[in-house]
Amino acid sequence: MGRLTLTALMIWALCFFGADCGSATIQSPRSSQVKTEASPVITLTNDQPQNSLPIKAGELTNNAEVLEVAITKVTNPRMTPLSISVYLSDSEEEKSEPKRHLIGNFSLYPPDQPGKFLLSAAPALRAVSRSDASDKERDLRLVFEMKRIDESRPWTSVEVTIAEPTWRAAEK
Repeated sequence: MGRLTLTALMIWALCFFGADCGSATIQSPRSSQVKTEASPVITLTNDQPQNSLPIKAGELTNNAEVLEVAITKVTNPRMTPLSISVYLSDSEEEKSEPKRHLIGNFSLYPPDQPGKFLLSAAPALRAVSRSDASDKERDLRLVFEMKRIDESRPWTSVEVTIAEPTWRAAEK
């Protein structure tokens, strides 16, 4: 019985101390370690229900019309019904207030389960492309906003983790 407990504790310790949060480690043949950055993630909470990611230059190709949003983790013990809205934010150097173009929204069901969602981004991308600003003067961001479906009820403890979204071509 003592040997089984010791084995279980060793496995737990290896799992706990072997986890590396935030980056991946690649072992080279010469045993020097190289760290690589993990993909950006966004966390939305009941205290911070809005967050954003910059859109990198070259990320939007001519055929990018669909945005894939992956919810990777949900902590929602009280099962508060949620919706998440995704906007394309377009701010120009001369203007103080960025324009937000709705890409789409979705709800988590059940409200404590992760999932993947596809949103048609074509109308928001067309609205941004009609702007007079050049790409150098522009700061494009994806803005994520979490809302309670029943806004008359108070927030409970909620945390939603969103992986870096990917742009895809529309399937024909």
